[in-house]
Amino acid sequence: MSNWSDKASGAFDSLCILSALPLIGVPFPSRGWASYYADKNIWISHLSKGYLTPKQAGYTVALLRVAVGLGCVYQPTRVAALLINGAVVTRGTVVAYRDGRPMRPQWTMLGAITWCLVLERLQ
Repeated sequence: MSNWSDKASGAFDSLCILSALPLIGVPFPSRGWASYYADKNIWISHLSKGYLTPKQAGYTVALLRVAVGLGCVYQPTRVAALLINGAVVTRGTVVAYRDGRPMRPQWTMLGAITWCLVLERLQ
């Protein structure tokens, strides 16, 4: 089962790192993603009550995604990185639901985190 856990976590860490690109305005994999994340950055800025500008919010979230991705690469830190990310995404899901934001990205991320944790547990 270790092989499956490593493959799933490898895919997850790659997606975490790559998903940082649209947060900083790079239109990857499409302009639609960059547009979605630009709107999300504005929302996060609003949640910070102006403490962060939308650009700062994007870079902050991008930095966190890269950190989680790198944490998942190294097996001894994988579970901690997934649990921390799970806590952040769970809080974000509650706030997104409250504010009427799109829920599909939230459920997708929570599902991916859960899948990686289950495979890690089964190894």
